[in-house]
Amino acid sequence: MLLKNEVALAGIKNISVLSAGIFVYPGNPPDPKMVDYLSKMGITTADHHARQISKKDIEWADLILVMEKDHAIRLKNKWPDAEAKVERLGNLISQDQNVDDIIDPFGRSPYHYRLAQSQIILATKSLVRRLISGQEVIENAENQIHSS
Repeated sequence: MLLKNEVALAGIKNISVLSAGIFVYPGNPPDPKMVDYLSKMGITTADHHARQISKKDIEWADLILVMEKDHAIRLKNKWPDAEAKVERLGNLISQDQNVDDIIDPFGRSPYHYRLAQSQIILATKSLVRRLISGQEVIENAENQIHSS
């Protein structure tokens, strides 16, 4: 939702963003703590429900963003053809090969929520700046982004 919002704010029209997860219960509403945070930013989550990432999503996306190294490994193991498309969000904040994961804050302290929210915002703003400047984020990234 944050990436979709940043893309819209930047006025980018040729980018589609979908959201799906690896460890989700399809149909569940978003985390209430994140809903509260997004609401304060003016971002509505009324029509958002969890959904599991699928082979169709993998084929559709030009770029698949994940929060943790383990997520990338799981996607690559399940769909080897996705390897070139998978990128960790943290790589958009730092170009360091040992980039930190953005740890899912679900069920953790308010500190963990603030940390994840800050990291995700920095990463999404960085991605949007790269898209605007025409700099490729990964080879073959064109117009479809999938975040998990």
